[in-house]
Amino acid sequence: MLRLLSALLLAAACAGAVAAPLRVGGFVVTPLIVGEPGKPLRGALRDFLERDVVPAGVPLQWMPPTTVPDSLESLQDGSLDVLLIATGEAGRLPGTAAFDWTYLHTRPHLAVRSDSPLQAVQSLDQLAGLDIGWLAGPTLSPGLMKSGARWHLVKVPDWQAENLRRLQAGTIDAAYFENEYSPRYLALSASIPVRLIRLPMPPRAVFMIYSLKADKAAVARFDRVAKAAFAGRRFRDFLERYAAGGPGRPR
Repeated sequence: MLRLLSALLLAAACAGAVAAPLRVGGFVVTPLIVGEPGKPLRGALRDFLERDVVPAGVPLQWMPPTTVPDSLESLQDGSLDVLLIATGEAGRLPGTAAFDWTYLHTRPHLAVRSDSPLQAVQSLDQLAGLDIGWLAGPTLSPGLMKSGARWHLVKVPDWQAENLRRLQAGTIDAAYFENEYSPRYLALSASIPVRLIRLPMPPRAVFMIYSLKADKAAVARFDRVAKAAFAGRRFRDFLERYAAGGPGRPR
């Protein structure tokens, strides 16, 4: 009887360890991640993961959105397990690793006012002299840094909406976005008339990274299930509907 009781207790302990949720979070990139400080994040990634990943036995704890530096610091110190959005060299951050799959490719765009004289950009040199809003923290590409634009960097969590507000107020000439979904979604939500101009830059791969301090078994389970869920065009099609105000868009 004692052996049976010990075995049951051990099995329960192991089950509890397996069921411990991964803490997932990131910074605001509308509509992938939306929300307010101090409240669990919302957005397209959460909706998709809750629909296609969590039911497969992958419990997740939704953390509040933070700034880019705070998100990366939390990942490194182990208070965050999975960062939902990463691009460029983010996967090489000490104390972290990147999953070997990409869930989205995006194209950099500028959002400009409807009365802007800028109609198209064939060369980044055309940005010379323009005041452009962007986010404090991430490093701009060498081409953008050398373009001659004046970069206005914001530090607030809701940085994308803040840049569109500045654009509407006329304090900047354009807002830079690494994807086409954010400005479309935000402009529609806030009834701000903008035009989107694609920049002559290569697509950006968007992926997820995780803390090396996270539970290895939980990370492996998330990796296996999420990789299958994000395969093909399923998430891109979901995001297209989401950004256009279709099913699943938050109220």
